This record gives sequence, structure tokens and C-alpha cells, in this order.
Amino acid sequence: MADLQFKLTDELWEDMVALEGAPVTAIVVWDRSLVDESLDQPVTDKNRAFVDIDLYLANQSKLELYGASVAMDEKCDPIIGLDDIGETLAQHTQNGALIDEIAAGEDDMLVLLLSNERKESLLIAVSAWLEDVWETLPEEAI
Repeated sequence: MADLQFKLTDELWEDMVALEGAPVTAIVVWDRSLVDESLDQPVTDKNRAFVDIDLYLANQSKLELYGASVAMDEKCDPIIGLDDIGETLAQHTQNGALIDEIAAGEDDMLVLLLSNERKESLLIAVSAWLEDVWETLPEEAI
């Protein structure tokens, strides 16, 4: 298993950019996040802004994204609420999502730009991540 990463260095970006264009096969959104305990306010499903996400890619890569926030674009606030985040990601995935771009955000955090067949996009800003491989999809995958 790979090491947990927190900053998108030039070396990591070179490795991650190979995932650009990779279709998303399935996604799992967890109801808890690695960052929950570091937040000032208690987290409920309704006020949740950060989630942990497993992205299963068609090339058998799996990205485990921790403390991820999801937004429609860089001008929008992140989506709030576990149900809203999950539904947005599920619809995006069902409409043929792929990793369009790997970028660095504030403090060199990993940012994924997902696009789909409907020309819709989502930004996923990630606090920490690791890359792994998958053989079978979990039952809870969307």
C-alpha cells in the first residue's frame, strides 16, 4: 500500500498526471472523514463539508481521498451535507465521469477536476490521499 500524501509536489504531480483522462468506474462516499476530529464544530450529516471518497478508476487504480470537499467550480462554495455531496458525485459518475485534470490548490493540496459526458465538471479539493489498486468493486460502490 502507498504512503498517505498531503502535498502535491512536482514529483507526485508527474505521477498523478498519468491519471488524467481515466474514467471513473465507481465511487464510494464514506459517512465519516479523517478530518472530522480536527474540526471546531461537531459534524452531522446535514452540516458535513468534508468526506472521504474512494474513486475506482477504469485502469484498476483506486484513489482514496481524505478530507475532500466538492464544489461545482472554483467560484462556488463547497457542497454541504452528506446526502447532497453523495448525490452530486453519484450523478456525475453515472454520467460518465473521468479525471479531466490534476492540479494543485491552496498550500499545494491535491485538486481533481472531474468532467462527464454532459460537459459538467466538479472540483474535488483533497486534504490527503493515497493511490492503490483494486480487483473487485465493493458492494456500496455507486
